[in-house]
Formats: sequence, C-alpha cells, structure tokens
Amino acid sequence: MSMKDRLLVEVQGQNGAYYKAYVTDVFDEDIQLRFDQDWQPESKFQFNRVRLPPPTPTAPTEYACGQEIEVFSRASDQESCGWWRAVVKMIKGDFHVVEYLGWETKYTEIVPSERLRPKSSEPFITKRTFLTFPLEVPDELQEFCKDEKAEDIHLEFRTAIDACSVKYIPEKGILFVITRNEGSQKRAEILQDMHYRNISQRLILLKKTEEAAKCLEATKLQSSNQFTEEFTVMSDLMGLAIGAHGQNIQQARKVEGVINVEIIEDSCTFKVVGETKESVEKARLMLEYSEAAHQVPRNLVGKVIGKNGRFIQEIVDKSGVVRVKIEGDNEPEPSVPRLEGNVPFIFVGTKDAIDNANLLLEYHISHLKRVEQLRQEKLEIDQQLRSVVRTQWQHSSLQSYEAESSSRGYRGDRSRGRGRGRGRGGYDRGDREHSEMSDRGSGRGGYRGRYYRGGGGGGGGYRGNHRGRGDFNRDDHRGGGRGRGGGGGAPPMDKKDDKDRRVDDRRGGGGDDRPPREERRGGGAGGSNINNSNSGGGGGGGGGSGGGGGGSGGSIDDRREDDNRPAAA
Repeated sequence: MSMKDRLLVEVQGQNGAYYKAYVTDVFDEDIQLRFDQDWQPESKFQFNRVRLPPPTPTAPTEYACGQEIEVFSRASDQESCGWWRAVVKMIKGDFHVVEYLGWETKYTEIVPSERLRPKSSEPFITKRTFLTFPLEVPDELQEFCKDEKAEDIHLEFRTAIDACSVKYIPEKGILFVITRNEGSQKRAEILQDMHYRNISQRLILLKKTEEAAKCLEATKLQSSNQFTEEFTVMSDLMGLAIGAHGQNIQQARKVEGVINVEIIEDSCTFKVVGETKESVEKARLMLEYSEAAHQVPRNLVGKVIGKNGRFIQEIVDKSGVVRVKIEGDNEPEPSVPRLEGNVPFIFVGTKDAIDNANLLLEYHISHLKRVEQLRQEKLEIDQQLRSVVRTQWQHSSLQSYEAESSSRGYRGDRSRGRGRGRGRGGYDRGDREHSEMSDRGSGRGGYRGRYYRGGGGGGGGYRGNHRGRGDFNRDDHRGGGRGRGGGGGAPPMDKKDDKDRRVDDRRGGGGDDRPPREERRGGGAGGSNINNSNSGGGGGGGGGSGGGGGGSGGSIDDRREDDNRPAAA
C-alpha cells in the first residue's frame, strides 16, 4: 500500500456525498485534509465528517435489485467524483439502473458495475485514529532533506516503524510522522540514529552518482583530442588511493583540465581523461599510491628513528607519505629483498611524497655517517694522544730515576768507595780505568764526572752537592774534600775495615803509628798528600776531635801500590 493509500480517508460534503481526501495533520478537535487532485483547498474537518474507506473486495460483487449501494459519480463537471448513496432498480448484464437517495426529486442513472460498491459501514474516525509525532533532524542533513529526491530515503524507515507518512518540514527542521500504530513512535526513537546515518551514506552515494553522470555526459560530448592515462595501483593501497568517501578522486576531478577520473570495473586500474597532458599527469600524481623501500645501515637504524620516533616522524610529516614500515629480522614474510647489514624502511604514499621521504632520509643518513666518521677520527686522535702522553711519562720517569740515581751516587761493579759523609762515591762510566774512589768525608758524596774540578779545605776530594771544590786534570787526578782529619788515597776496604776505621777515628787517630790495618788504608795525619801518575788522594788535616781520612780512592793497581807503600809520618 502506498503512502497516499495509507492516508486516504473519505470526507462527507454538504451534499451528503463522500469525497477522497488525504490526511496532512491531526489536531485535538479536527483533522486537516487535502483533496484528491486539489479540486478544493486544503481544509480542516470535524472527526464526525471523516471516515476510512471500506476495504477493497477480493472478488467481484454481485448486486440485487433493491440493494442499497454507493455510486462513484459527481453532480457537475466543476467538482470531483464522490460516493453517493443509491438503490439498485434494475440489472441488465454488467449495467445497473440506480436511483439516488437524498434528493427531493427522483434521479436515476445507468452505471457500469465498476462504479458501484456496497454501502460502507465504516465508522467516523476519532483523534486516536491517526497519531503524529516529530523527529529532530541533524543540521548537516537538513539541506539534503529539502530535496524532493530525499523523500524516497524515508520509505524504508516509514515501513520499519509502520507509519503512514514520514515527511520533512523545512520550516521546523523535523521529520513529521503520521501513523495509525501506537507503537510507531517507540520504534522511531530506536531507529532514529541509524536512519540518519543511512541518510548520510546515501547522500554521498547520490552525489557520486550525479558526478559520474555528469562526467559521462561530458565525456560523450568531448572531441577526440583528449589525453588518457591508465595506471594500476596495488590492491592493498586502493583504499588509500580512493581516499575517505572518495575524497582523492573528487580532488583529482577538480584539477583544471581533467574531464573524468574513473576506476575500471573489477580491477585496480585508474583511468584519467583530460584536456591536456599536464592536467592528466597532475591528477595521476594525486592517485598513484605505491610502496618504496630504502635500505638503512643497521648501525644507524636507532639514530634514524630517533628518541621516541622523533626523527622518522618528522620525515613522515614533512614528506607527506601515509606511513613508514620498518621490517625487522623476524619478519615472517618480508615484502622487499633484504641486503646484508641493512634494514629496509618501506614508505607508502604518492610518488611525489615517497621521493620527498627518500630525500629527507638520505640527507639524514649522510649526516649520521659524517658524524660517525668525525667521531672515529676523534677516537683515533685521542688514542694517539694517550700513547704520546704515556711515552713522555715513561721517558720523564726514566730521567727522574737517572737523576735521582746520580744524586745518590753510582756504585760500579769493580770497586766501591765510601766516605764519612752521607753520600756515596762511584766511578765514571765513561772512563773505568781512571775511576774516582770516594772516601768518607764530612759532606755529601756524589758523582760529578771525569773532568770535574773542585777544591776542598784540605787534601784532594770532591763533594756531591757542589760544596767542595777540587782540582782535577787529565794526567794528575786530584780531589779535595773537607773532613775531620787528614787523609789520602785509600784502597777499597770491606765493611769490617770500615767499621774499625770509624772506631779509630773516634779515638782521635792522628800522626801516630797505626796498626797494620790502618797502614793498609794509607791514612795519615797532618794532611799528607799521596800522588801518583794515575790517581792521587790528599787528606786535609784539621783540628777536630779526631783525625779523619778522606780522599779519592785510586784504581785497583794504585791500591796494590799503596799496600807496599809505608804510611806517612
């Protein structure tokens, strides 16, 4: 049953006939009706003048003479047909002679059976026969609902809620529902949101259909000097190429000079038609989505991504790619071949966006490689610097050790001289044959080399801290030193002899005769000097608590000579 049939009623006119009309609104005391074919203006009528039409018979009705019926007829050509009361007077075949009732004068007419129906027994309607309620329409859909084509969108909704009519009222921005079912309003409240969402989707589809129709018409009217390009997009990227609600295709169609953009049926191929080659290529750049891999060295992956993905997100934002995929080593089905020592970064987007992403990524990788190179150079320099510093430290330590050894005295491997002082004598490593022997002296012993000239207060000798001076020449080696008693050259002695000598010194030994041990040492009193061609030792006599012997020791041969030489008086 159509919407009109569900709203169809019969309203009684002043002449007693019932005319077809349609319900447009319902009020508390009356009902508003619009007449069929608008032969009278839309008006309000009392409920007791309106009734529902009788049900349509399923089989042809047979009439009998004297039966009260209703005849579909009209009184004049200026009015519409209505149902008039009448009585069957005669039946002949399919024609019936009827006499109208309610007239002052008798009026008969011969009518066919299709204009007859049994007398209606339908009661008058009440205010509960037809129910109405409004539904608010969202603002974004109100403009679309004004379109006459939008009326068809409400058909399914009207059927679902079992309503007689669902009509948009632009002045109020609502859907006005007329129904004869009391449960329609509850159903409408349940389905309302879903219905509005369906309207939005259908609106988009209708617009696309209209655009396609316009493009088709424009294509037929275009001449043959058109530029056409076809290109295929991966099936996984078709959604990106089309865009949300076909946004990318719509933008491509808006390019100046583009006539049509369409997708070939049952394929992933786009077909772009335009007036110029440039316009077609521009539209293609907007729709041709693809994937491209960029190999990144494994040691730079973390730096390319950045902390919390900062660097890679910047590349995505600036390039315009849709996304980037980083395939790890555990990828079950890698989409691109993997190079040794590299990790693929797969960019997804238009060709132009992928080129931008590769440019940014390549520049960033170049910068990272340069930074890594500089870092390695710095590490090498630091390593060399540490090696140089270590070498200098070792050399400095060796020099310090040698200087300390020289200040303490150097003991040769052939003879050893001792003095009374705190230092120790040694021999010159440069001339072992003319080694200087040190004896005990009052000052600090030291080593000064072969041609050191120094003098002391008494006989020959030297001091390690430059306090003593002695004369020294190449032919006659003389040493001077200051001591507590006289002394001269002395051969080397062992520890026992040295101990005995110290005891004797404390006893105040001087020019007196000495025991044989003293004679071996060659100590003398009164500062006697003993010279020989190789070495000489002089003892300076001095007043003190005891005589002291001190001087430079001779060589081994000299000591042998001294052993046979009598002690000085």
